[in-house]
Amino acid sequence: MNGTSDPHNPIQDSAIEKLLGFIPLLESGALKDVHSVYITTGEYPAPVRDLHEGFKLAALAPESHDWLGWIEQARQYLQDPQKIDTSDEETFSRLLAIATHSERFNKSLFPHLCSSGFLLHLLLRLRTNRCH
Repeated sequence: MNGTSDPHNPIQDSAIEKLLGFIPLLESGALKDVHSVYITTGEYPAPVRDLHEGFKLAALAPESHDWLGWIEQARQYLQDPQKIDTSDEETFSRLLAIATHSERFNKSLFPHLCSSGFLLHLLLRLRTNRCH
């Protein structure tokens, strides 16, 4: 999938709109410390659970994508999330897969994605793609 919604799927469109609603929360820095919270408590705070569920409901990344096999290529985006803004569509799709399926292999990765700015840039890019 290329990071855009299926125009014939109103459920997916609704889920994507809900996801985009997290942009102000991420921009405000309110989730900046969630990785530390997760490390301390072993629990996702409520907004992080909701955001993670939103990625799964939006179904932006195929279940079959081998994101773990692609993690080395993703490292540059994990270390510098602003690079997401100019990534090509295939890379963007793979980055969506990381956000959607990360908890399967590493429960602490999703809170890190919240704290690092990765999810903010991913959602900003998703919003840009939807506007074009």
